[in-house]
Amino acid sequence: MIYRKTLNLSVILSLFLFASCSSDDDFEDGENSPKADEQYVIMTTDSENSYLLTAEDISEGSLSPSGNNSTQVIGTPSWYFAKDIAAYGFIYRQGDPGTTQSFALDENANLEARNEINLTVSIQSKGMVDDEIYVEFSSRNYEEPIATFYKINPITQAVEGPIVIDTDDMVENGEYAYITAITGYNDKVLVGFRTIKAGSDGGEETDDLFDSDFNDHTYIGVFNKDLELEKVIEDQGRTGIVAGQLRATAETGIEPVENGDIYVFSSALDAEDVPSGILKINPDNLEFEEDYFFNISEASGGYKLYRSYYVGNHNFVLRMFTEPNVSTATPDDTRNKFAVVNVENQTFSWVEDVPQDILSIGEPHVEKAENKVTFPIETGGYPTLYHIDVNTAKITPGMEIKAEEVTAIGKLSVQ
Repeated sequence: MIYRKTLNLSVILSLFLFASCSSDDDFEDGENSPKADEQYVIMTTDSENSYLLTAEDISEGSLSPSGNNSTQVIGTPSWYFAKDIAAYGFIYRQGDPGTTQSFALDENANLEARNEINLTVSIQSKGMVDDEIYVEFSSRNYEEPIATFYKINPITQAVEGPIVIDTDDMVENGEYAYITAITGYNDKVLVGFRTIKAGSDGGEETDDLFDSDFNDHTYIGVFNKDLELEKVIEDQGRTGIVAGQLRATAETGIEPVENGDIYVFSSALDAEDVPSGILKINPDNLEFEEDYFFNISEASGGYKLYRSYYVGNHNFVLRMFTEPNVSTATPDDTRNKFAVVNVENQTFSWVEDVPQDILSIGEPHVEKAENKVTFPIETGGYPTLYHIDVNTAKITPGMEIKAEEVTAIGKLSVQ
């Protein structure tokens, strides 16, 4: 009798301990633990592969591709988030087609791969127009001056295109349009572009294709959603090219805000004597306002901006070039400074506590509800996700990512 009672107690105790350990293991693995309906997605690379990592919180701790929440992807693409719907990876191969892959969250908030997209070109510029991504490649060839567009629906995965437009029809200065920015506004598509000679001056080197006599001009084409050109608006002499390029890729520098005003950010690319600045478009007639100009080079003490990130309430975080009076498309010129600006009040503040000896910076995630922008930054050792608080203009470290490089971060929700 005593033996049987002892055995029963031992069995019960063993079952209890087993259940407890199993519960702890499941929680650590993340397989059976409850998941939120949204996930941060961190794009990482090592010497051989690229991975997507997911996390519910990026404020602290660490994450590794060797963990459970890791998905291997093809190549080393540049990443673009279609709102919180899907993440798209575009592999750039100059004029040749590049593999396009996309990922979204399933009903259990797990990351899943979707159908690959076959495009006839690589992608240089991209932007959201309503709930579609408009992507584009400009030829840079005066003998065939065209831009090739596709429309991608991130919800249905439908693709429309190619839609080909003549870029010599967009300008009347003897050069050709090279598109650098795409933004939707009401029923219009606003397309920022620079003009280049595209080799028409006899240049044979790649850099010569971008030669221009009009780097102190700001051009925007106003299209309908079928990409039919309605008009071109132009500003001369105050700043330069819309948006900031890195090699052949660009993100939008055309930023609508809550009250309907539209701000245009220019890095003044390849124009040493032209300041970086912000112009404003009147929403009623879609023309540049002559009485508004925010001179960023002057406000910063001689520095030029690279790209802009809208946080809300007229506040932007700017990524700036590291050295004064530098703005080029080459990766050799680093972009390791940050600032916070308010375009309505025209205030400028350098971000404090930026880490020193930065080796690389990935594409950021904007968290409007928290007034912050998160940048992946590597300074030696593992990359870390740094958060810029717009209210304080300070940067603080968050989660460490145990990978060689973090190229981008975003956030997806279960649809």
